[in-house]
Amino acid sequence: MLIIDCDTFFGYRANCPTVVSADTLIQTTRSDGIRYALAYSMKARTYDAQEGNDEVMQAATVHPEIIPVASVDPRTFDRLENEIARVAELGFAAIRVFPESQGWSVDSVLFSRIARACYENDIPLMVAVESPGKASSIAKRTEDTDVKIILLGANYNVLSEVLSTATAKPNLYVSTQLFVTPGAIELAVESIGADRLVLGTGAPEFSSRPAINMVMGAQIKESEKHKILGGNIGTIIGKSLTKLNRTLVESGFEQYAKRSVRGPIIDVHGHLGIWPFPMKVRTADDLVRLMHRRGIEKAILSSTKAIVSDFVEGNAELAREIQAYPELLGYVTINPNYPEQSIKEMDRYLKQEKFVGVKTHPGYSGQSIDSPAMRKLLPVIAEKKVPFLIHCWGHGEPSKVLRIALDFHDIPIIMGHGGVTAWREAIETMKAAPNVYTEFCSSRVERGRVRATIDAVGCERILFGSDLGLFDPIYDLGVYEEADLSTPERQAIMYDNARRLFGIG
Repeated sequence: MLIIDCDTFFGYRANCPTVVSADTLIQTTRSDGIRYALAYSMKARTYDAQEGNDEVMQAATVHPEIIPVASVDPRTFDRLENEIARVAELGFAAIRVFPESQGWSVDSVLFSRIARACYENDIPLMVAVESPGKASSIAKRTEDTDVKIILLGANYNVLSEVLSTATAKPNLYVSTQLFVTPGAIELAVESIGADRLVLGTGAPEFSSRPAINMVMGAQIKESEKHKILGGNIGTIIGKSLTKLNRTLVESGFEQYAKRSVRGPIIDVHGHLGIWPFPMKVRTADDLVRLMHRRGIEKAILSSTKAIVSDFVEGNAELAREIQAYPELLGYVTINPNYPEQSIKEMDRYLKQEKFVGVKTHPGYSGQSIDSPAMRKLLPVIAEKKVPFLIHCWGHGEPSKVLRIALDFHDIPIIMGHGGVTAWREAIETMKAAPNVYTEFCSSRVERGRVRATIDAVGCERILFGSDLGLFDPIYDLGVYEEADLSTPERQAIMYDNARRLFGIG
């Protein structure tokens, strides 16, 4: 198996307390079975393109695992085309651009200049398309060239646009890094073909295993998996490899297999309902089949409709749907904007054996975790003696959880998503409040987050959550696998902690 990661970096980051060396990059990618890393220098991205590009070429000369990627900043105006020609002649594999962080737009003549220069020098171009409209703008700005462009960061919000654009433009390739929805890989293969998908992970900042897991677990041909994981990008950068006098060599996959986590698993964060994104899971039948493939024995779900729309209708639909499936349990969703009805919903459903917890989503209700409206419902939740799953995302949110956890210490509170970017703040919340638990589902998980949490607070209050129904759980399994869990840690986090917390027999 040959795995090539097309989206990695090394270097100093002004907003981060750790410097990522080339050695660190190689160690982290190698641990996930990645043989080669297309890498750019952070210096080229943030300070001076030529100096940073020279730095990455020097690193590639010392480390054969690194394949150099250059960056350019079009704000320099007169140095743009010359730098692209220079790095192409030196054997760089691609040009990577960063319009958002540098303050320019792909829907501009600057991007057209870059694309034209890349085409004339026969060097691929890489750019992130994480926001709506970017893929379409890129297609419009490159109508007159067939330059190979790799679209990075295609999350589920923009995946439909990205695949539609790539269908119309055969020179576009798509990285699968943020293909998290069930069936996303399969849908992409069906629409644009496996030949135009590549692996990029954002290493070493982000964990590589989730993206690799999604390809490995996809229901596609083995030959198609090989293309996506390394074959396609190897072909795209063939000219660079010749100039660098490099021959790609496959490596053993033992380390990847050694880390794999499989069932039995209890998933404490799932959904049942319709999402407006490309995916192949729509019904309870679909969900249970996916659970069986991923080794998940039980899943605790909230209704998608209850979260984003009508919580009364959603709870009722969930209650009907899960009755036929012993694998499925439910959260009753509450909305602090409707306190009296929320209490009625808890009274109605928490009497039923299939409902084992309460869920709220501040992002959709518009009510802060510790708002007066939310606090009116907390005494009722405490009386019910069930876990309370709260969507907890971003800086300041774990601190809000801490305030209500200290005031209502009888409520077991689960920080859904574990704060995401505020995961260090979430650790401090767990240190201060023994009734707070966490799980880590997210499409962009900073490497080392799970292990750091275990080392700080132990494994007894860490749960497995995957956003099942929105995410394929094999994606988030990769987040936990990256932590190199011991056998006792694995048993506790994947199963025993949830069984004890929710009273699952």
